[in-house]
Amino acid sequence: MTETPYDLALGIHADALNSGLTTLHSQHRAVFQGSYGPETIDEIDYTFAWDFLKPPELILSKPDAGLWSQMIKAQGITDLPDSGVLQLHALQLQVNGTIAGEALPQGVSEVKVAVQAKVDGGGITVVPLGVWLSEILDPYTRIMVDKVIVPNVLDQAKNLVNGLKLPVRDLFGQQVALTPVLLDVTGTHLVLTATAGTGQARAAGAATDAVTGWPSDKQVFLLVGRDLLARLLQGALDQWQDTQLADDDKTVPGIASVWWKAKFHKADNVKVDKSDPTTISADFDIPWSVGVDLFPVAPGKGCALFKASQES
Repeated sequence: MTETPYDLALGIHADALNSGLTTLHSQHRAVFQGSYGPETIDEIDYTFAWDFLKPPELILSKPDAGLWSQMIKAQGITDLPDSGVLQLHALQLQVNGTIAGEALPQGVSEVKVAVQAKVDGGGITVVPLGVWLSEILDPYTRIMVDKVIVPNVLDQAKNLVNGLKLPVRDLFGQQVALTPVLLDVTGTHLVLTATAGTGQARAAGAATDAVTGWPSDKQVFLLVGRDLLARLLQGALDQWQDTQLADDDKTVPGIASVWWKAKFHKADNVKVDKSDPTTISADFDIPWSVGVDLFPVAPGKGCALFKASQES
């Protein structure tokens, strides 16, 4: 079992992500709409509105060199980052507005947005990179798109999950504080890795962008490190401390009475095997006892008694 500097890795396939976007688009249309203005550009008053008529699609790869060269870049961006780049592709972005009180021709454009998703300061950050739009013939509508809608789309992309932190989780009785370490874009999956407050810390000098062989044939996968798994199992077992497992008896009239007792006291030193993560060991403390009382064959003849026990 190969060790990684992470306690947990969650991977979601592009198909699953896009299914979620489709559901979000159908149930919360306002998320994909916006308006702005009035705004004065070149001494002319404009109002603007936009609407993603169809749900956008996530593409888990960076734009090719030709597309990147045609994109309107975000402020301060010149080159594509080496990692964490993905695209948002919308086939139908509808834009409309007014100029000096007169309605502009409504336009529908295909749009592609490039962003970088990364972990910064323990939170998830999205950095807008650039936007490409198909040709819009009306010059005033094009001004509206270039000067207002593109900057707003980039700003919305930036604010989508900026600073998002994973909440503390109660897993099997353990309060686990998950700290994001790496967002990996593989082409098929978006993978988030994290360290846990109850698990191992990232090894000193371990690269957070190390190439890892993530599963590629799953819609969603969750990988848990050996140390965190052991702690979660320990937490689950701790909830069973001092639990009575058995306390019963059975009597055969005139012959014998049988009784038995067992109690789960505790389990310590839970360990997951280094070479086989399905093999788990622990030190169990389970005191038990069993006994048989034989009834006398005849009155005044006495009786026999048998008892066996395992006390902690």
